Amino acid sequence: MELPLEVCLAIAVCVARSHPRPQPTLHALCLVSRLWYDAAIRDLYRAPVLAGRNFQLFVRTVCPSINLHIRRSPTAPLVKVLDLSKLVHEGSNSVTGRLLGRVKETLEAFIAPQTSFSVNALPALSKCTYLRHLDLSLISASLPILDLLRTLSSLKNLVFLALPRCSPTPSPHILLWDHNLPALPPSLRHIQFACSLHPAYMPLFHQVPPQLTALTITDAPGWYSNPVDHIIRRIGPQITDLALQFRLPKPGFMLQDERRTFLALRTLRLSADHLFGGFFSRTHQEPRPPLPLTDLTIHAAASGPTERAPTCDFLYDEILRPDDPSGRPAPGVLFHLRRVHFSRALNWCATPEGRDHAQELHELLIALEREARERAGVSLSEAVERDVERSCGVWEFEEGPPEGNLR
Repeated sequence: MELPLEVCLAIAVCVARSHPRPQPTLHALCLVSRLWYDAAIRDLYRAPVLAGRNFQLFVRTVCPSINLHIRRSPTAPLVKVLDLSKLVHEGSNSVTGRLLGRVKETLEAFIAPQTSFSVNALPALSKCTYLRHLDLSLISASLPILDLLRTLSSLKNLVFLALPRCSPTPSPHILLWDHNLPALPPSLRHIQFACSLHPAYMPLFHQVPPQLTALTITDAPGWYSNPVDHIIRRIGPQITDLALQFRLPKPGFMLQDERRTFLALRTLRLSADHLFGGFFSRTHQEPRPPLPLTDLTIHAAASGPTERAPTCDFLYDEILRPDDPSGRPAPGVLFHLRRVHFSRALNWCATPEGRDHAQELHELLIALEREARERAGVSLSEAVERDVERSCGVWEFEEGPPEGNLR
């Protein structure tokens, strides 16, 4: 007795979404019968895990011939996510370009390999018109900046872009902020680059996409503070989501002066060593207006001893400023803060005193949200009270691997 196709499809989808390593199971389902093959093949090729020996088998299946017009593969249109980040020496520049050419009609996410991506792959990449996620952070080849900009401008549906860490090949014909240059895709919402961003990448930002609201700055050897600072000042006023994933070159860097650039910031993720020396406003004598920041996530310190990191009670002076001339607590720079997530490695709750401070901060955030809703004329019913207690407060989390699952 065979199961209906709808039931087999539901089982295959469940395996793909819930299993930590679904590829072997989906492959086994495809070998059961033709019915199970039809049910599982789509999820098997949607986001394949490519590393080592199985990469060559994948290439032979998706690219059965070098020339696309000689022999097409029925599995190529099933590929939505092409992650080549685990490849070391298995691929080549020509194979990467050939793969992109075969899956260009349906590809939605692409993570480039470190050693087998070059300028030869840019023409095929520019034809992936449905691409939404593009990660070039691993590549080691130097790409001509003008060719890269032309490729990016053709990806009209691109939402996330991670720039390469390596230095590009500058073009002597590019004038900085030349409005005749191709622009970044207008749909771009999130951009990621290293803190050692080379000055040659600055022409990418001659026109800022209107929907660009998320910025991630990662770690890298070397330091080019001028282009990073210039780009931050250019795009900072429209950034609402900021993640700082790099070690500090010196205590107190970033947002002591540049903080006033992020006037729309609502979500901030950073490591604890960014809090050394006064990250927000403690180093300023004059009071600063509150940021619209509502969500703060603090990871374990990337450099320096964790025990030196400030405890959670430092947030009190940033939420309510105690040194107001009126003698009453005044709104601080983090007055709109409602949610705080911190790493367990910080040991903020390792002692009874630390747990008391965290509980007091938790109650303060709930009280501020309750007062804000009352000022807005919201009746504090039981349902509203439950929503406030559920959505505001302080939470501890375990440090885990970086988010990278595109399934």
